[in-house]
Amino acid sequence: MPGSITSTPAERQKTLKSLYRYIAYLFLIALICQCMYWDALPRDIDDQFSETSFAEIAQPFMLLGSLILLWKVRAMGIYRHGTVLMFAFLLASLIREQDFMLDRVFDDLWQWLVTLVLVPALVFLVRYRLHVLDECCRYMKQMSFGLFLGGFVSVYVFSRLMGRGIFWEAVLKAQYVYEIKATIEESIETLGFALILLAIVELWLWARQQVVQTA
Repeated sequence: MPGSITSTPAERQKTLKSLYRYIAYLFLIALICQCMYWDALPRDIDDQFSETSFAEIAQPFMLLGSLILLWKVRAMGIYRHGTVLMFAFLLASLIREQDFMLDRVFDDLWQWLVTLVLVPALVFLVRYRLHVLDECCRYMKQMSFGLFLGGFVSVYVFSRLMGRGIFWEAVLKAQYVYEIKATIEESIETLGFALILLAIVELWLWARQQVVQTA
C-alpha cells in the first residue's frame, strides 16, 4: 500500500543510532578543522606545519588509533586476512609519517622500515589471495569501505596532486609561497587520515555486532 511503513521499530532504532554517529563524525571533522585554525593563529607562516603542529601530531595518533582497532577486529575473527593487509598498510603509513625523526637516526631509515613491513605483506597477499578476495567481496558492501576508500584517495592521490609545487606556482604565479602549498596538502592529508580512522571505527562496531549475533 502506498505510504505504508515497512520498517520495523528495531530497524528504525538502528537507523537513528547510525544517524547520531554520522552527526558525531561531522562534528569531529569540524573540530579538527577548528583545531588547525587555532594552531595556526600564534605561529609564523613558515612554522605553521612544522613537526610540532597540530596536523603533524594528529595524523600519527589517528593512524595509531586505526591500528589498535584493526588489531581488535582481527582478534574477534573478522576478516582475518584482509585486516592483516590493512594493518600493514597503515603501519607503513605511520612509519612514513615519522620520517623526520627516523632520519635523525640515519638517512632513509623510514624507507627500510616500510620495506620490512610491505614485503611480508605482499607475500601474505600472494599466498592468501583467494581468502583476501573473498573478504573484499564482503567488505566492499559495507559503509566502512566507502569511508576507507575516501580516506585513501584523499591522502595518497588528491593531496599528492594538489600538493605539487608546479600546480601552486601556476596558480599563484609570482606570489607563490611554499607554506600555502604545505597548508593545503597537510589539511587534505589530515582529513584523509580522519576518514580512515572513522572507517576502522565503523568496521570495529560492525565486528562487535557480528560477535554478539553469533554468540
